[in-house]
Amino acid sequence: LRAKGHSLGVAICESGLIRGVKVVRNQARDLGTLFKGVVGKGFQPRYFLSDFDVHFPKIVCQAIDGIRLLKDFVHAERIIGRYFEVAVRQVTLEVPKGTSLKERQKQRDLKRRLLRKRLEPVRALFFKAFQPGYEPVALLYIEGALARLQDPQTVIQTESVCSLHKQLTKFFAKHGATLEFQFEQKALVGLVCTSNLLESKNSIFKLFARIAQSFQRSETCEWFWSGVALMENFDVKQRGLHQGASAMERAEINLDDLGAYSFFEAVDLAN
Repeated sequence: LRAKGHSLGVAICESGLIRGVKVVRNQARDLGTLFKGVVGKGFQPRYFLSDFDVHFPKIVCQAIDGIRLLKDFVHAERIIGRYFEVAVRQVTLEVPKGTSLKERQKQRDLKRRLLRKRLEPVRALFFKAFQPGYEPVALLYIEGALARLQDPQTVIQTESVCSLHKQLTKFFAKHGATLEFQFEQKALVGLVCTSNLLESKNSIFKLFARIAQSFQRSETCEWFWSGVALMENFDVKQRGLHQGASAMERAEINLDDLGAYSFFEAVDLAN
C-alpha cells in the first residue's frame, strides 16, 4: 500500500475460501489479529501452511493453540534452486599469474557452464522429490542427491559446491521432520502442500491495489479489501480446476446461515 511499511495480509483455507484480510502495519500484532479472527465455530484449522518466513511460526502459535506449522513445497524448491545458482555464481578460478582480465572472465564462464551442467542432474533429483507421485520415496531422492553432491566423480568438489552441500544439509536438518510429515500425509490423505492458490488470490488483489492506495484510513482500506474478498468467494469459476463452483461451495459454507446466496445479496445490492 502507499504508506511505508503497510501491506495486505490474506488468509485462505485449502478450499480457496478467503477467510480474512487485514492491513498489516505491525507484523506481530496485525497478523496475530488476522489469524485469531479466522478461527471460529465453523473453522478450526489443524495446520498452517506458509513460506519459510522466520516470523510466522511464533505469531501463528501464539494466535492459534495447537496449530501445526507446514512448509510450502514450491518455496522449498525456490530456496534449493537459489542455493544451486549461488554455488555456480561463486565458483572460484585459479589461473596463471599475468592472465588478462578478458581471459580470466572467459575461463570463469567456461567453469561455470561446466559446473552448472554437472549440478543440473543433482538439482533435478531434489526437485523430483517434491513432485506429485514421489511422496513415498521423496526422502530417498533427497538423501541420494545429498550423497551425489559429495561424489567427486559426479560433481567437481569446488569450494562453492562444498558450501552448497553444507547449506542443503542444514536446510533439511532444520525442516526435514516437517517435510517428511507432509510427504506422508500428502500420500495418505492428499494434504495441501503448496500455497499456489493463495498466490493466485494475491494476483486478484493486486488488480485493486491502486484503488486501495487512495484510502487514507486503514479501516476504510480493510472494508474495501473485505468487499473484494467477498466478491471473489462468491465468484463461480468458468475455467480451470474449480470450474463451475465457487469457493463458498467448495468450502461447504451453509448459505442459509450466511443469509446470502450471492455477492450482491451479501452487500444488499440484489435489487
